Amino acid sequence: MNNSKGYSWPETIVSLSVIFLIATMLLPLLSNMVVQLEEKKRQYHSSIVINEGVKMYFAERLLHGSLWIDEIEYTFTIENQQICVNYEGMSEEKMNCLPITY
Repeated sequence: MNNSKGYSWPETIVSLSVIFLIATMLLPLLSNMVVQLEEKKRQYHSSIVINEGVKMYFAERLLHGSLWIDEIEYTFTIENQQICVNYEGMSEEKMNCLPITY
């Protein structure tokens, strides 16, 4: 009869293996979630630039300009009753366009 307290060597190895497997499965998921969150944040910032660009268009008749948000440049252009914002996405250049209605 074994009366020792604590965990045996095989129990410790199995526990660490399970923890390692769970961690290796969760890290890519977490990384993907961080990338998706950053993309959504940049898309939200492009919407803010659209709002500001339309304000500048109606106030000062500016047809193009740029704003910096979180060290990323968002450039807007207004053509054919449409405003488009270009910005650097996580993997490629992105564009967000909306029609201007009165």
